[in-house]
Amino acid sequence: MPTRLIRIMGESDIVDIDMDASTDAGLPLLMGLVAEDRVNILGHWMDQDRGEKLAADPAHLAAMTLIAKDHVENHAIAKQFDVGANFIVVTVLREKWPVGSKAKFQTIANRVSAEHTYVIHPCGAAKIENLDDDDLLKQSETNQLAFALPFFKKNRRRFANSSAVQGLIKQGFAS
Repeated sequence: MPTRLIRIMGESDIVDIDMDASTDAGLPLLMGLVAEDRVNILGHWMDQDRGEKLAADPAHLAAMTLIAKDHVENHAIAKQFDVGANFIVVTVLREKWPVGSKAKFQTIANRVSAEHTYVIHPCGAAKIENLDDDDLLKQSETNQLAFALPFFKKNRRRFANSSAVQGLIKQGFAS
């Protein structure tokens, strides 16, 4: 059982990763990629129903773990681990390309053979007593997404019109 879990939510897939798992197997997949490229390749993997299939491969899962773990550990949210948090939801969603900037963004996406560029955002952190309890994880996921709703609303224009976040903003987590 993991002691710290990150739930990566992409455009079409959700993958849970153990923050403390070894990431050595993922290093070859990420060689030469800067942080921005790593976010974009993670977003690409988590888009169009690729995430779960790729997560079944140990090298891809290790690479996903390394990318998400690095982002979380270099974000202010990492301080939540010091006060007992052990579950974090991270979204990796399509970025909107402003009019007149398509060539610039396409060049960035092409560096990792992606169709889009992506915005990564840790939504929140929580302490879950049993990380094997799917109901508790789902409830916490919903709470963390609701907590992040002001960020998504404020940054609505950063996300592509086709991004799942547009639907989340519209529904406003009424359910």
